[in-house]
Amino acid sequence: MRPLIGIQVGGLMDQHPFEAFTKIARLNRETIATEKIDGTNGVIFVPEDGGPMLVGSRSRWITPDHDNFGFARWAAAHEEELRSGLGFGRHFGEWW
Repeated sequence: MRPLIGIQVGGLMDQHPFEAFTKIARLNRETIATEKIDGTNGVIFVPEDGGPMLVGSRSRWITPDHDNFGFARWAAAHEEELRSGLGFGRHFGEWW
């Protein structure tokens, strides 16, 4: 069984440097504005090699022991669903 998020991650985090979400360019066309969800940014990294899933905030990798509003704990509890539902790669979103 693979180790869960945050367990034996010392070298793993060095192998997968943290990549912050890039800025989104402003639109120059008609848009519709909606209410902002007030939460915290999150990223889930699912490696193609089947290695441990990594979870991050806006600027760093996080673990259940060094968490950001419970996001890493939630991701660890739902790892298999996230792996199968998201697939490989970096997945950015808002946690609220």
